[in-house]
Amino acid sequence: MTQSTIYVIDAFLFLFAVMVARSREVRWYQVFLISMAGFLLAMTPMGYPVWWTFLFIGNGLFG
Repeated sequence: MTQSTIYVIDAFLFLFAVMVARSREVRWYQVFLISMAGFLLAMTPMGYPVWWTFLFIGNGLFG
């Protein structure tokens, strides 16, 4: 699977999550976490800043 294929799949899943959020079945922060977890699990180049953000927040909260 190429990087461009992963980006297309992630974009589709993000769009799907946004549409579910618009139907008010899930909250906006859940959509944000779902999309960030998608990038993290796919380990695209966007996955590394997401991982660093999770580490920064986690170290700040749980120290």
